[in-house]
Amino acid sequence: MRAVATSQPLLPPKIDSMVFEVVCEALYKNQWLHLHYKNASGNEAEIKVMPLGIAQQGPRLYMVCRYDGYDNERLLAMHRIQKAELSTLVFKRPKDFDLSRFDEEGRFGFGEGGVIRLTFNIRKGEGAHLLETPLSNDQKVEELKDNYRITATVADTAMLGWWLSGFGDAVSDVRRRKIHGSGKTIG
Repeated sequence: MRAVATSQPLLPPKIDSMVFEVVCEALYKNQWLHLHYKNASGNEAEIKVMPLGIAQQGPRLYMVCRYDGYDNERLLAMHRIQKAELSTLVFKRPKDFDLSRFDEEGRFGFGEGGVIRLTFNIRKGEGAHLLETPLSNDQKVEELKDNYRITATVADTAMLGWWLSGFGDAVSDVRRRKIHGSGKTIG
């Protein structure tokens, strides 16, 4: 068996091996990290973070963390960490954080963990794959003359927006209804 790319393959960005080693040690020992970070816009900052996990998305590695003084999670691209120093301070892992749930909530899709009921029309030719590979377990499909009307519970993310936009005028009548406190597993 072989896994194949669903988009243009990219080479992974270079990650400083010392940075990677320090981040992994901090994760293992539940120790705070002092980072020198350069974001995608080129802005640099010195930050103190609580590392909570590492995930690979395509060719990139991301660290999920909490900034000192905050209780929400953020993603930092590992290749943008210029320098990492292990603190001597340890922390208790937050009981309310779970890396699997973080992923299920669509947070790696650049969202804030919100869940919506999405409904849209898609031309049959472009939408036929959704009959075989649904957006969610609760997806409903209504067959219209030239379109499918798709309804599904999904994470509200930037990635979802990009995906819908990629169909151009083949997608129409997009509606999003926010679901509060669903706690549902998506997908």
